[in-house]
Amino acid sequence: MSSDFQVKAHAKWILAGEHAVLRGHPALVFPIPGKMVELFYTYQPEPLEVDFNAPCGETFLVLFWGVFEEALKLLQKKHHDVEGRLFFQNNIPMGAGMGFSAAFCVCLTKFFQWKGWVTESESFEFARRLEDHFHGKSSGVDIAGSLYDGGMYYRMNGDKHPIVVHWRPHLYLSHSGHVSVTSKCINLVKELWERDQILAQKIDNDMSKSVEMAEKAFLLTENEGLDLLKKSIESANNCFVRWGLINHNLEDHIKQLTLAGALCCKPTGAGDGGYVLSLWDKTPELPIEMIAVF
Repeated sequence: MSSDFQVKAHAKWILAGEHAVLRGHPALVFPIPGKMVELFYTYQPEPLEVDFNAPCGETFLVLFWGVFEEALKLLQKKHHDVEGRLFFQNNIPMGAGMGFSAAFCVCLTKFFQWKGWVTESESFEFARRLEDHFHGKSSGVDIAGSLYDGGMYYRMNGDKHPIVVHWRPHLYLSHSGHVSVTSKCINLVKELWERDQILAQKIDNDMSKSVEMAEKAFLLTENEGLDLLKKSIESANNCFVRWGLINHNLEDHIKQLTLAGALCCKPTGAGDGGYVLSLWDKTPELPIEMIAVF
């Protein structure tokens, strides 16, 4: 496709750290290279035109204008400052925990960076602020997952570094059959904090320990690391259980995977639906779509 500018940002999956990352705890996030949002821009001296080649086109259009308006406010720009045609392609499922909103915001940020309105040093924070439009408050972990090509250790307003991987576990994603609404899940966790701070803090600390175990597991050999990675995923899943973010669809899907031989499973993303991460000791053979993430 001929264009003056084009950029793409990939989907992501989170191994551990969801929700607790909003309160300063670490998370481990990885890219899904085959799933992405692509932006193509062609200049023409006419008011901005936007087209999409993606499922849920009408929803995509509404989302675009909402985020675009927010971007213009942050940039102190007006509609007439952007002329031409923007065309988007997308194959990241929405509401599935794969970071569609982050990839979308990263593409828009890179476009404004190309126009000279956002510097490279400002790009991460600008994209994070755009994602606030979707979730109320973005931790930035999904933005990190979309921006970088490898696994990242991420701490909000803190340490960010690549994850060293010494072996390749059999990790797969499969959809639970239920849409995940991130803002709803965030609010459920907030409600727990309001009811029982001691329990809520304990869950956050346990999720943080899951991150530490998983990062350590990748530094070991496969024989040593597999059991530690399994414990990490089980611990992270238990955090989702205590947050009340395992609905019947998720529970049934996890049971199906476990009966088929999965060593352990957990939601990836906000929970209450979306994709499930499963760890296996070999390549699974199931009559459902499975996405290998390693």
